[in-house]
Amino acid sequence: MSSTTRSLLASAAAVVLTVAVATPASARIVDRWSLDESFSGQSDPGYCGVEDLVVDFTYDQTGEARLHQRGSQGLLYYHASTTYVETVTYEGRTVSTYGKTLEKDVEVTDNGNGTWQVLVLLTGPARTVDEAGRVIAKNDGQTRLLLHIDAETGELLAEPEVVFGSTGTDDDFCAAVLEEWGL
Repeated sequence: MSSTTRSLLASAAAVVLTVAVATPASARIVDRWSLDESFSGQSDPGYCGVEDLVVDFTYDQTGEARLHQRGSQGLLYYHASTTYVETVTYEGRTVSTYGKTLEKDVEVTDNGNGTWQVLVLLTGPARTVDEAGRVIAKNDGQTRLLLHIDAETGELLAEPEVVFGSTGTDDDFCAAVLEEWGL
């Protein structure tokens, strides 16, 4: 599951928890948890759209998420920050992506009809480097998404809506990696 998907689902879950929590007038941290994870393996065939291309990968992430309760309605806001390194290897050639992310709810609205809207900010720099440490792709800037959530179940009612597209450099990771590998 991608970091963005995890974030969106965590945002939805955070909103659902609003029902079970008392509503104080001031902001406070309701819950906090680790986002540390590491895994490795092989991709499915078709990596970066190249038929039968299979790569080895490792992924290491450290981070923290928390829920803040704030506003007169005591709604919960999700906030997460991570640092990660993803390394991908094909036939002995390696590229690594170093990144930091900030994912947070900017605005949570109770629509009064059993649904909520959550405006989510996704931002953070990422750099993909070759084995010599030369930057071959980068991604900066921010994106804002609007989530429509069922208040009772926490399920997304529709695909996330892009409210504000990427504001920074958004290099094509696959194109850069495939060029680096001569594919």
